[in-house]
Amino acid sequence: MKRRYPSHLKLHSEDPSGETLAIQRSRSYSGMEQDEIRDVLSAFSEATCWTVAAKSPAADFKTSARAPHVMTGLRGQRWRLVESIVQDGILDSSDLLELPSVPMDRAQQLLAAIERLVDRLESAEETVRRQEGELTTSVGLSANQDRNRETADRLESILESTARAIGANAAAIYLLDEETTSLKMRACIGLPKSRLTLPARPLKGSLGDLEALLGNAVLLSDIEMMPDWPSPENYGSAIVVPIGSQSMPHGTIWFWSEESRNYSATQVEVANLSAGRVMNEIEQSILGEELQLSREMKKQIDIASATQASMLPDTQRLHKEFDVHGWTFQNGSLGGGFHQWDITPNKMMSVLVGNANQLGPEGALVATSIQSICKVQWNQQASLASTMRAMNDIHWSMPDADWSASIGLLQINPETGYGSICTAGKVECFIVSERGFRPIGSSLLAIGAQPDTAFTAQRFVLQPNELLLVYTSDIVSQQLGQNHMRKPKSRRSIAYSSLDQNSLLQIVRDMINERTSDIAGYLARTLPTFERDQRNGPDRSLVLVKNIKK
Repeated sequence: MKRRYPSHLKLHSEDPSGETLAIQRSRSYSGMEQDEIRDVLSAFSEATCWTVAAKSPAADFKTSARAPHVMTGLRGQRWRLVESIVQDGILDSSDLLELPSVPMDRAQQLLAAIERLVDRLESAEETVRRQEGELTTSVGLSANQDRNRETADRLESILESTARAIGANAAAIYLLDEETTSLKMRACIGLPKSRLTLPARPLKGSLGDLEALLGNAVLLSDIEMMPDWPSPENYGSAIVVPIGSQSMPHGTIWFWSEESRNYSATQVEVANLSAGRVMNEIEQSILGEELQLSREMKKQIDIASATQASMLPDTQRLHKEFDVHGWTFQNGSLGGGFHQWDITPNKMMSVLVGNANQLGPEGALVATSIQSICKVQWNQQASLASTMRAMNDIHWSMPDADWSASIGLLQINPETGYGSICTAGKVECFIVSERGFRPIGSSLLAIGAQPDTAFTAQRFVLQPNELLLVYTSDIVSQQLGQNHMRKPKSRRSIAYSSLDQNSLLQIVRDMINERTSDIAGYLARTLPTFERDQRNGPDRSLVLVKNIKK
């Protein structure tokens, strides 16, 4: 009778009636993949007339009936050479021809060389196995080799237990690449580990994988009868199940059997459950890797934050007749706010305050750059205008990045009280006394906003018991209402829910007879009050310089 070939594929999908479409195929599996190591040892025996045998019977290299495709290595085994002919005590002329022509010591050296090559091969395949287990999670190369090896072990454990439950002889996990155009083997059982080194196979034309990626379990009861549905390995039958969901596919799992066979609904369900376990393992590995990276990043940010904080000035008095204090408030561990002061080599008291226009780590880079440039310029006794130009030129020349910042830079002669100031961007500067307050400085574009900005220093005099207040504009609210224009009776009656410039200056004026540290501390305590609901607010900085000369 002429054999009829089916024209359709057996698919297993959820069906309300519980029925499953199927095609039945029958054939005997022909051909079995040879183990390369056994081929080498066989060739060794034929060439040297010495047979390789294990000292322990359990370690002998023989084809396993349960897993014929598993490679058996020599690592950790003890081997000995045995003559190929059977010695019965009587030799004839034919036996003499079959005696080993290679001395035993030479054969032993050759066998030792083969063992070393096998060791290197198994070590390389173990490395590939670990890396494929890591790439299953679609993350970068990690230094934790134990975690990668554990991931590979768990994936193989899932495949092995599932294959045992459904009666399969081999299984493999294939995952899509980033372009979703090919499938790469990431783990396998019952197959040589060298399969992991093969390049990815194209998804185009892989109808079994394509159908499975749509969310259906594909049953190939007889692979030979369906040449249009190719299998990656030469087996009799297979189940293909999807990894992931229909809207977010990740890959497929193939379970192969040596002989043509049918699969029950229970076996298909077990295979689908294993795909879910593989997906959970991938997600857990990704979360674990991300958690480790997050902890490492947090540790690095904490170290960088401590380094940035160390660049701020201490509370040591710069001059006996001047009281200086200030603070920088940042909404994160790293930020763009900064302030610093120092006595330069020309005996001038120099002060810097400002903040970058960026937040977080990017702002911290800008702030660190400005502080470093300023310290260099101070040591070189450069003028305020030249220092501002150096900052502007360097930050404007930064390619593909916004390194703009608002700063206030000033110098005061502590012997006379005469000083100069340059401001750029959103920085305000006032001289406050018991009689009132007056603004100083000029409004210019932020540092790094445009090239060739002309900076001109403005001169001022800080009289005894006067206080110089320099702060970034984000400290106060820019929207002034009618109620805020009225002079408050005292600082305790100020509505700090929307602190404006007049209120800030009034606080400083009311506290002018107190130390600058007390004034700065009081202002710092008001910040969480009027912006406690704003999580991602701007970075802010403030400096107070008071002439305490009698």
